[in-house]
This record gives sequence, structure tokens and C-alpha cells, in this order.
Amino acid sequence: MYKQGRKIAASVVLGAALTGLMTCAAVTAWAQTGPTAQAIPQDLLEALREGAPVPPPPSPPAEQAQNKENERGIELDSLPPLPEITAEQMLLERQAFEAAEAAREEEERIRKEEEHNRRSYKRATEGLFPLTPEQIRHFMERLEATQAVSEMPSGGQPQGEVKIVHLSLDPGGQPPTINLAAGYVTTIDLIDQTGEPWPIADVGVGGNFEVTPTEAGSHVVRVIPLTRVGTGNLSILLKGLSTPIIFRLSAGGPTFHMRFDASVPQLGPNAKTPLIKQRRGVVAGDVAMTMILENAPPDGAQRLRVGGLDARTMAWQLGGRVYVRTPLTLLSPAWNASASSADGMTVYEIGDAPVLLVSDNGAMIRARLMRDENDVK
Repeated sequence: MYKQGRKIAASVVLGAALTGLMTCAAVTAWAQTGPTAQAIPQDLLEALREGAPVPPPPSPPAEQAQNKENERGIELDSLPPLPEITAEQMLLERQAFEAAEAAREEEERIRKEEEHNRRSYKRATEGLFPLTPEQIRHFMERLEATQAVSEMPSGGQPQGEVKIVHLSLDPGGQPPTINLAAGYVTTIDLIDQTGEPWPIADVGVGGNFEVTPTEAGSHVVRVIPLTRVGTGNLSILLKGLSTPIIFRLSAGGPTFHMRFDASVPQLGPNAKTPLIKQRRGVVAGDVAMTMILENAPPDGAQRLRVGGLDARTMAWQLGGRVYVRTPLTLLSPAWNASASSADGMTVYEIGDAPVLLVSDNGAMIRARLMRDENDVK
């Protein structure tokens, strides 16, 4: 306890000594401030007696003035003018900067516009063509296959035929049937028994069919069905013939007639005068002669070789009759019956004659008929 008290007393004495030394130093500074010594102010002495801290000594007047000058800075009435070359360079630099900035802005505008156009084109393309080329190609293949199946008849594409019919004008006769197919046109030729065209005066149609108007004096009628399946009839009035020609129309079958030659068993206005008066004309329903005229001889017909003429002339023997199919005019022997088509082909029914005498545009030609047992039909 005694030692602790001694330590406290020593600390107090040491603090007092330090305070006294600091006070003496402050007083000395006050006394020596300025060019000459000055008296210590009364308030400073009272502060020293009371133990208050000593304020710092005041700055000299010169130093105070210098501090004020430093605080105000350098005062100038106006800035000195720049040299002329420096002002021109600054103007050029500013103009160059402004031009570069304008070019940069223009380039940025063009870039943004191109980017906008590219994105717009991409969005439009994706909106209009969302499928890839491979998908579009596959879709078109499927579509074409579906359309091909849906447009054709259920039995497939119809088969075209050329038909030659010898009409009957009897009141009890059945009108021939013309087969048609959707998407195909059928041409009807009206000829007389000599194969010459017979002009048409008027045409009437019943059913869902389109009949192409024919020119005045024409012998051709074109018919197109407007539905895949349908029936109707066609009435044709020929020039100089009081009896109308009637046909049945049927669409939707497996076959259709590309060309339909209808031969009227009478002489028309343009009929050719035969060189030899024939004994009888072709009779409606003469199947053998009609089939040979169509170049489709019936079963059992034996083909005969024709020597001296080209391949256009053909001959068959059926029973005791010989049929010669040729575009030439037969002069000899005399024929029993004949039938002609619109393409100028004629079938003659003759007897068993080995030699033919024909006319080819006024030139007389002799031909021979020869049998070949191995050549039938």
C-alpha cells in the first residue's frame, strides 16, 4: 500500500513538471514572436495560473498577408489571345472530330438498319415458310401421290379406244353408247356410207356434259364429261337428213372412246360416186366387217398375204368370204359390200378371188392374195 502511494505521488510530480516546462516554452514563444519581443497578454497569464491550455502564437503580419494572397489566387483581367495558327488548328481538329463522329453515327445507323432488316427478313421467312426444303419436298410428294389417286377412277386410268359404228335409222334400233372419261375429250365423226363427212346442222345434249360448238358445215362433235360418273344422251341433226342421230353418253367406265366414227347408211351431201355399182351396202350390225374396219378381226379369221401392195392393205378370209382392208380404191373384182371410216380406210367384201386390181391416185396396181396356213389373224 505504501509503495502504491509513492508511485501515484511520483506520477503527479512528473505531470506537474511537464506542465511547467510546456508553459515556459509557450511563454517564451509568445515573448519572441515577431521582429521584436512583446509583452505577454494578461489573459494568457490568467490561463497559465488556472492551468488552461496555451493557444498557439499569432502569425506574423507578412505571413498573414501572404496566406491571403494565396487564398485569392492570381487575378487576371482577361485571358491572353491564342496564336492564330493554334486557333486554326483547333478549328480543323474540331471539324475533323465532328466529321469522324458523324461518320461513326452514320455507320452505326446503317449497322442497326441492316440488323433490323436481317431480323425482319428472318421473321418473315420463318412466318411464311416455317418448313424446311426437305419437309416441303416430302409434303409435295405426299400431296401429288394423294391427288393422283383421288383424281383417277378407282379402277385406275381408263383405256382409250377408237370405235367405228354403222348406225341404224330403224325406229326400233337401239342408239349406240359412247363411253367417256373425266379429263378426256371424245371426238365424234359423222360420215356417210362412202366415208365422206356429213355436215352437222344442230346438236343437243342431255346430262352433265360439255359439247364444244362446231363450225358451220363441220362433221365433228367434241364431248367432255363434267363429272366423273354420269349418263346422258346426244342428239345430232345432219344436213339433208330428217332423222336425228341419237347417242347414249356414259362416263366413269374402265374404257373411253377417244374417237367415235359413226357411219350413216346413206349417201350424204359429199358422197363419192362409186366406180362400180355395189350390190349391197353394209348392214348395221355386220360385226365382222366392223371389226375388220377397226383392224380387230374376229376369231377364226385367217390372215392372207397381199403381194404387190404396202402394209396399209390387209386381207382376211372368214368362212367363204374375203375381206380386204385398204385405203385404195378397189376396181376388181366386184365387191358385195363395203364400209368406210373417217380416216379414209375402206373394207371390201369380195368372193374368193386371188387377184386384185386397185387404183392409187389414178395409178392402176395389180395385187395377189396368198394364203399362209401359219398366219391366222
